[in-house]
Amino acid sequence: MSSTEMNVAAATRFIEAFNTAAWDELPAVVAADFMLHHPMGGTMRLGPQGMAHVWGHFKAALPDAWHPIPVMIAEGDYVATLLPTYGTFTGDPHQGIAPTGRWLEYGMVNIVRLEGGKLVEGWFGMDPLVELQQMGGAPASPPRTLSAREQEALALFHDTVRVAAEYDNLTAFGDVVAALGPPQHARDARSRTLEIYRAEDGALSRVRSHAFATIPPYCGDLGLDREASRAVVTRFLDEVLTGHDLEALAELASPDILVHPAAMPCEAGYYGIAGAGHWLESSWDAFPDLMVTDYSTVAQGDIVAVRWSARGTSTGRFMMLPPTGGTVVYSGVSMYRVEDGKIAEIWDTRNTLGILLQLNPDLAAGHAEAA
Repeated sequence: MSSTEMNVAAATRFIEAFNTAAWDELPAVVAADFMLHHPMGGTMRLGPQGMAHVWGHFKAALPDAWHPIPVMIAEGDYVATLLPTYGTFTGDPHQGIAPTGRWLEYGMVNIVRLEGGKLVEGWFGMDPLVELQQMGGAPASPPRTLSAREQEALALFHDTVRVAAEYDNLTAFGDVVAALGPPQHARDARSRTLEIYRAEDGALSRVRSHAFATIPPYCGDLGLDREASRAVVTRFLDEVLTGHDLEALAELASPDILVHPAAMPCEAGYYGIAGAGHWLESSWDAFPDLMVTDYSTVAQGDIVAVRWSARGTSTGRFMMLPPTGGTVVYSGVSMYRVEDGKIAEIWDTRNTLGILLQLNPDLAAGHAEAA
C-alpha cells in the first residue's frame, strides 16, 4: 500500500469512527498531539481522546448524525474531503440550544495532514451560522423566491423530463433548470448527478450533465492534470477573489458554473457568470478591499481544495449589520471542480458567524440570553 493509499484509508477510518461512534478506533488513526483548527473552537490540541470528546458531545445532541463521503482527494501528506452533515437534533442541548427535533443538513470541506498513517493536523471548514440556524438558535435566512419565469421553467421540466429519479435539489435560475440528485442523505446513494436544462420557445434542452460515483468517494478525474486544475483555481484566487476582476471570472468560470455556498453536494445557490458575480459582489460591497491573504491547495485530477484566510475593511452593510470601519479577518475551506479548463462548481465554507461577531460582539451575549 502506498503512502497516499494509507492516508486515504486513515482519513476514511477517521470519518467512519464518527459515523459509528467507534471512539476506540481513533487512537489507531489520530496522533497523540493531533491539532484541530475549527471555526467555532479555534485551534485545539486534542489527540484521539479530545477528538472523541468533541465528537461524542455532538453525537449526544444528534444521535443519528452521520457524514457520507462523496468526494475525497489526496496529495502528498494531505487528504481533503467534501463532507455533508446530516442528523436530527433530538438529543442533548448543543451550544446552549435545547433540542428542537429539527433535521440538519449542512456541508463541510475538511483537510487533514498525516504523518506515518495518522492524522496530525486538521482544518474543518463549515459555517457555524448555518448550523445555528438549522438548530433553531438563530433566525434563518428566507428561501429564494422563484419568479414566474422560473416557475414556468420548472413546470416545463416536469412536463418534459419524465424520469423516475428522485432529486436532492431541483431549482431554476431564469430559463435554466438545475437538477441534482439523488438525495445524498440516503444511505444507499452511490452517485451524484448534475443536469442543467435551458427553456427556450416552450422547449427544454439539456445543456450540461456531469456525474460521479460517491461509493467509493470520488477522487477526481485521474485522467486530468492536477497542476492544470490548480493553475485555474490559483488564478481565480489571485485575480478574482483578491483582484475583484469580473472579466477574469468570465474567463476562468464555466458559463454554467454552480456555487454551493454552504458546501452541500447538491445545493445550488448561484448559477452562471452573473450569479457567481452576484455572490462575490455581496461580500465586496460589504468589504471593498476584501482580499485572500493566504492559501494552500490540495489537488487531484479535476478537484482542488483550498484552505484560505481573508481580510477586509467593513465599509458597507453585511447582512443585517451596518459598517464599523474596522478590519474583519476570517477563514474557510473551499472545494472546486474544474471542467474543460474552467471552474464548473464551487463548494464554499466561510465562518459567517465569526464575521458577524467581529462586527457586533454583542450578538454573542444576545445568543446566550436567547439560549
